Amino acid sequence: MFDTLEDWRDELERTKGNVKYKAVTTNEGYRVSEKLPLYFVVPICVSEESILKYQGRGIPIWCWSCHNGAALLKMSAFPKEQDDSTSQMQKAFLDGIYKTISKPPYELLKMDDLSSSLPSLQDIQTAYTRFKQLFLIDNSTDFWATDVKWFSLLESTNWLEIIRRVLKKAIEVAECLERQHTNVLLIEESATDLCCVISSLVQVMMDSYSRTKSGFQSLIQKEWVIGGHGFLDRCNHLHKSDKEEAPVFLLLLNCVWQLVQQYPPAFEFTETYLTVLSDSLYVPIFSTFFFNSQHQKDTNTSGESLNTQSGPFRFLTVWDWSVQFDPKAQAFLNNPLYAEKPKPDKSQRKTARFKVRYVIIGVCACP
Repeated sequence: MFDTLEDWRDELERTKGNVKYKAVTTNEGYRVSEKLPLYFVVPICVSEESILKYQGRGIPIWCWSCHNGAALLKMSAFPKEQDDSTSQMQKAFLDGIYKTISKPPYELLKMDDLSSSLPSLQDIQTAYTRFKQLFLIDNSTDFWATDVKWFSLLESTNWLEIIRRVLKKAIEVAECLERQHTNVLLIEESATDLCCVISSLVQVMMDSYSRTKSGFQSLIQKEWVIGGHGFLDRCNHLHKSDKEEAPVFLLLLNCVWQLVQQYPPAFEFTETYLTVLSDSLYVPIFSTFFFNSQHQKDTNTSGESLNTQSGPFRFLTVWDWSVQFDPKAQAFLNNPLYAEKPKPDKSQRKTARFKVRYVIIGVCACP
């Protein structure tokens, strides 16, 4: 899913984003960057030469389009150490893109540097480590000693505060897209960590399709698996070094869990579904959450790279639930309270969007 050009074109068509954006084949053969997917979506004004010239860095990559035409984009930052002439050239290039994106009917473009507005990956890792320690009790004496001050200890981990800040940021972005009709460009050093978290949450909040099982699967594939999140490094699957380790994907699942708890009828899947995904993150038989990029997966699962007589090794995909569960067990992944809302026509759209907006604002009350 999202490993073909047609998948991206279908997504553009579904979100009505094909007016100002296009799916490109520039990275076929990974000739631009091994960190980028084979296919991705950029503003129509971005040329193939520009993508090749800047090796994919500093190129606004499309994530999703709102019903009003405003779009959510992400971009990896340019290297900080470079000469003035190169910086000026890059600035002029970006200014040209921004002017094209921002012209009517798309009125404005808001740039949000997530590295300055959200906790660092190191802070996230530290908080999660403290959070896990609360559940590692050696004996009954320690259990009762911890139980007395459980909530204060939980708060001191800072894990819930990070979840609150991330949800708040996602709400701010959703408000810009929905109320202000403003394009939002998320910026991060690699655009494969916090950009994935915020982009995913915004789509879960604003796009009812992303709250279905198939839609959430599509979202994870698009933003995380094909998008190039470094699962191998962030989960430290090979136990080589913990310097790059950070529970970024678990942070997303925790945030979505908060939403599921507050608005259960809005989600087709259950908290059991989220728990299974978090468990699958550390099961090495699945390729879905094992590699750092699409290129790394293609390289390590091809017959040429493995040199095995039996041919290339085939990893399982986490999305084939029949591999893990029988039909009776799979029923626990489905939410019986889910109420699918019919698509509103144009005359009803304003009211329907107001209801969704109220749901989004309500999330601010999360701990």
